[in-house]
Amino acid sequence: MSHAIKNRCLWVLIFVGSVGVSAAEYRGVAPIVVDAVRPLAAGPVEGLLGERLDLWREHRLWRVGRDPFLLDGFKSPPGKHPWQGEHVGKWLHAATLAYQATGDERIKVLLRETVDQLIDAQDTEGYLGTYAPQRRFYNPDDTLAKGSWDVWTHRYLIYGLLVYDRLFHDHRAVACCVRMGDLLMASFGPGKRDITSVGTRNGLSTVVLLESMVMLYERTGEERFLRFAENIVDCIERNPRLRLSAVMRDSADVSIPGDGKAYQLMATFLGYAELYRHTGEHEYLDPVLAGWDAIRERHLYETGGPWSFKSNDVRNHECFTPSYFYHPTNCVETCSTTTWIQLSLLLWRITGEARFAAEAERAIFNHLIGAQSPNGNDWAYFTMPNQPQRGYKDEVTCCASSGPRALEMIAQHLSGTSGRILIVNSYLSRTVPLAELTGREGELIVEGNYPFEEEVTLRADLAQPTRLTLDLNLPIGVKSMQIEVDGERQNLERRPSGYYRLARLWKPGDTVRITFEFLLSVHFHGSREGTRWMSFMRGPIVLAQDVAIQTDQPQVVLAVKNETEDASQWIEPADSRSLRSYKHLQPLLGKVPVYKIKGDRNIILIPYYLAGSFGGGVRTMFPTLHEDLSRLQDK
Repeated sequence: MSHAIKNRCLWVLIFVGSVGVSAAEYRGVAPIVVDAVRPLAAGPVEGLLGERLDLWREHRLWRVGRDPFLLDGFKSPPGKHPWQGEHVGKWLHAATLAYQATGDERIKVLLRETVDQLIDAQDTEGYLGTYAPQRRFYNPDDTLAKGSWDVWTHRYLIYGLLVYDRLFHDHRAVACCVRMGDLLMASFGPGKRDITSVGTRNGLSTVVLLESMVMLYERTGEERFLRFAENIVDCIERNPRLRLSAVMRDSADVSIPGDGKAYQLMATFLGYAELYRHTGEHEYLDPVLAGWDAIRERHLYETGGPWSFKSNDVRNHECFTPSYFYHPTNCVETCSTTTWIQLSLLLWRITGEARFAAEAERAIFNHLIGAQSPNGNDWAYFTMPNQPQRGYKDEVTCCASSGPRALEMIAQHLSGTSGRILIVNSYLSRTVPLAELTGREGELIVEGNYPFEEEVTLRADLAQPTRLTLDLNLPIGVKSMQIEVDGERQNLERRPSGYYRLARLWKPGDTVRITFEFLLSVHFHGSREGTRWMSFMRGPIVLAQDVAIQTDQPQVVLAVKNETEDASQWIEPADSRSLRSYKHLQPLLGKVPVYKIKGDRNIILIPYYLAGSFGGGVRTMFPTLHEDLSRLQDK
């Protein structure tokens, strides 16, 4: 797959040879495809997400940032672990976004200290990794590179350093990335070794470099990096075990390319989407959209986590498998949840479609923060709907390094703009500045206890009447929303993008009251052993049982006459009497959804992200007893 490089006058620094070009001279390029929407920074996020952001920023950020393990593999290679080098790139990404949001000078100091030490560890050839010389990616002996994560490390180093540079404009960080990019290109660029010949999963773990190389092209304007990115795609499409575009074009399943390794496949989708932004070629974007749809339809739990399973064909439990392998004990890698959120947010920016932002929010509210311990430090590597223990650990793992990135990314995408339109993706409490949109000082203040309570208000804090258009998202798990402006009902139509548009001349103090019709819904799934399973949601929040402390340890089987979306025939709101036996749950009453399964067993359901966080496990899905089970097996 090769494409002519488009003319990018006004932005491109014409390349006359890399020798002698300082990083300060790189001017970068703008994407050819203008994003349909872009994120709009808001004030501090409150509520559920705000609490979880604070936990990471106050605890995990410092625990990892000050850990010698983060850098010692670079200073004294080889490292202690094959993918020890990835963590500093991920930490730089998350910590940079944390500083951008908070302005905490302590974070800034630690960021600069970390970057300085990292750059100082780069050798004269441009290598910056944790492998011994004979095992480094530029060694022509492919047998030594099989199973290597050396290129993977460089992918995250370039990514983290370039995110850092966006905020701090550090020419040393850019120069470091250019040297890495040139060394990688000398090894795997056009006419060199096939990049899919190294790494794991038929090279899928190595081609994730694609996104970072497009980022490097965007930052420097050096077209050799764009050509390298296109060459990576050529290698993917020539590899019969990958063929990502061809597989997606044929409507095949995401379990096929690279054995369907979920995290790596979605990370490669990120690269394809970024390449589309810089070439305008739909053959890069179309497979990403098809892949996203396939994951959404066949590989996603109600919690928003993309599940995987170690099947007979693929002996790795981090790989997508066909949908008939569905089961509530299939694992979700926290890295996969993070990358699913990142991919959804990127596609939201490219397309402007509300569904992508809604899925990212669903994953954050449920599966992502379900992997984050309430102590603010520990994370779970794998999470499942039904799990005997949450598995929180105080370790530096790929998943514990990925999770905070998702928290920071979603916080930047709660609001957005398209022209002079303000997009409201989420109703979490925050203050959105309006000067950039209206040319006048003012703020839109979002208030309420979303996603737990059914009413929020959007208040216009303006000095004078101002014309403003809002695009309002309908969250997952919400049937409809009633919108009133100063008590007057608004009849809004849903636009093709999925948003409801409210355009008007706003007076100081005008207030929008939004009342959500939260669904109390039940969801059914067949599974690989033939059981029909059911789970419950209240609005965008998935409900689950905390199984470690409740007395009902045996499996709970629910009788089903008809499969309906209405959950009220099985569950009802819990009251203080229902919680008399569960003192640890009593403080939740009135703050988050708390339900009980009808009957005399007193099974309590709380938000999925909280279940198991008290020291035990979680049960989200319940087996069913049907009148006619055989009739439902093929659903």
